[in-house]
This record gives sequence, C-alpha cells and structure tokens, in this order.
Amino acid sequence: MPFARHARITVTNESEETAIYYYYVDFETYDHLDDADQLGRFHCQWRRENPTTVVEPDGWGDRNGQRERLNFTGKDNYVVLDAVGRGHYVGCHIDVDLPTPGWWGEGDDMFFIDGEPWPPRLHGTGTEDYFCGAWNYNNLNQTFATPYYGYHFKTNADYTGKHSQYRFHIEDPIHFTKSLLFSIEHGHANDKEGDWSSTAYWYQT
Repeated sequence: MPFARHARITVTNESEETAIYYYYVDFETYDHLDDADQLGRFHCQWRRENPTTVVEPDGWGDRNGQRERLNFTGKDNYVVLDAVGRGHYVGCHIDVDLPTPGWWGEGDDMFFIDGEPWPPRLHGTGTEDYFCGAWNYNNLNQTFATPYYGYHFKTNADYTGKHSQYRFHIEDPIHFTKSLLFSIEHGHANDKEGDWSSTAYWYQT
C-alpha cells in the first residue's frame, strides 16, 4: 500500500464487549523513487443495496426445455465497484442476507473494462463460481477458507439468512486504464430480493 507523506490505520470495536487486540505493522521507507507518481494507491469501496429489486428479464431463453431468464445489459445488477482512472482490481468481499428460500448464487459476475459495451470481455457463470466454490457451494454442506478465496460463513440450508464469501485477485489482478465497472447479478438474471453488501479493493494511480 504505497503512501507519499503519511498513512493511518485504525480499528474500531463496535461491540459492547471489551476486546484484546494484537497487531504489528511492517513498512519500508525510501529517500527517493523515480516513478513514485506511477505507484497505485490502495482503495476500498463499501456498497449496500437493501433490498435488491427483482426486475423483468431482458428476454427469455430455453435451457433443456425449461424457460430461462436472460440479462443482455447488466444494468440492473448489484454494483460491487465503479472506479474511474487507471489501476488494477484485487478483490472483494460480498455478504448476502435472504428472507426467502431458494438458491441465490446463479448471479453472473461482469467486469466492464474501460467503458466497453455489452458483452463484457470478462463475464462469469455464477456467483459461487466467481468465489471458486461451484455446485451451490457443495449444496452448502460446509464452509471453506483459503488465502485467496472462501465461503466462510453460512446459516440455513434452504439458502435463507446470512452468507459471506471473498476472493482476492493477488495472482490475477484485473487491470484497467480508464475505468472499471464490476457488477454481479442478484440471483439468476436478477431474480432474488435480499440484502446485498460488499467491499471492493483496488489500486489506482
């Protein structure tokens, strides 16, 4: 996390309980850097939409004889990150809280890089796929956590309640020179109403 003059890190305990907190901070200082103005600064962006709105699909398709909702624009997706400038995206954390049963993880992830039109060059196949946990997170049989991705909190087997997942693009950052819009469908073609919130992380010059 480059900084030019100063940096400040704070931690807030919002509970009513006293907490013991241990920490250490490593940093390096330099007398001069030739390309200091080209070093990306760390950014994060928190967003929430509660509730998300079920919308009419852009069209209908057929999958193995089943009528299927279609999304041709991404305009009604939940927005995780909307950044303008030059930088690279390095990950996010998304929380979902659903009041009604039903699988919510078929929402496709879409990265619109540098203002590109539909379809985006990076268009995923489902929320659980983006967080590296396909097949409905193994039907929610268990949580998992790795250094770069995880589905680390779940509640009910009928998909209601709170669910949390994260992914860090440390080894596969997504670069942009003008802008980046990262959005994800809330359910298949935005067919789920609930409480979606997220924090996105990126570096930008």
